[in-house]
Amino acid sequence: MKHFIKVFFVFTFHSTLLGCLENKEQSEENDWIRETKVSKLIENVNFVFPESGYAFDHSEELIKRTFDAIEHNRKILKKDPFNDTIYVRVMASRDEMFKYTGTTASGNAYPYWNTVNIVSKEDDVKPPIEHELMHLMAMLDWDYPKNSSSWINEGIATYAVNNCNGYTVAEIYRYLLAEDELISIENFASDFYGQSELIAYHQSGYIVQYLLENYSIEQFKGLWIEGVEKFEEIYGLTYSEMLSNLQKELLEKYPESPKIDWEKFSKGCY
Repeated sequence: MKHFIKVFFVFTFHSTLLGCLENKEQSEENDWIRETKVSKLIENVNFVFPESGYAFDHSEELIKRTFDAIEHNRKILKKDPFNDTIYVRVMASRDEMFKYTGTTASGNAYPYWNTVNIVSKEDDVKPPIEHELMHLMAMLDWDYPKNSSSWINEGIATYAVNNCNGYTVAEIYRYLLAEDELISIENFASDFYGQSELIAYHQSGYIVQYLLENYSIEQFKGLWIEGVEKFEEIYGLTYSEMLSNLQKELLEKYPESPKIDWEKFSKGCY
């Protein structure tokens, strides 16, 4: 990417989000470390990349994916336009991600800092920019969801991608239904992150798709803020009734379950 502006950061201890590990230079005199990044504001997005290496070499691709994702997510959220100034910070490794966010995830979103952090590294998973941007865009409007509705936060981000190993969230839900592997709403509401990630994310992804396609964004926002306890009050039918309608429609669309090799599938999405 041409005409990046170099930004130099100096740290003596652990800092938050504004630093990187690329191209460190340490003084023998006082142990201060100079850490460098390059940054550029494009429209309403501040991009921050390592000065060199794999992530920088693929910056053009990631920038395009960012703006494509914003447009795609904006339509799902029925948000027009999206003018918030945000930061997309690219880390060179999961170790770097851990240093500045405390996780080794390939991506995360922090609405209070208007920031998405992602790892872009050769031979690693594809940077989850679409998924994390959906988290950010939704939470910038609605804040974090109520605990019992955390599943729709992950669901809408998974639906935004709508692809795991070539299968949509609808196809994956159909397979889980046939295999009797679906997770109960009680477990979704009380311990979503304690469930099988691959099942929980894609199951919630299709439920979110169904809710958004058959009901209003205002009702979805209400579920986000009020929690699943208010489902019947918000949607005018019980969760069980909605689920029955969802599954009936899905079985009509997919009379036969996709033949997914779950052992291979469960190794992760590519």
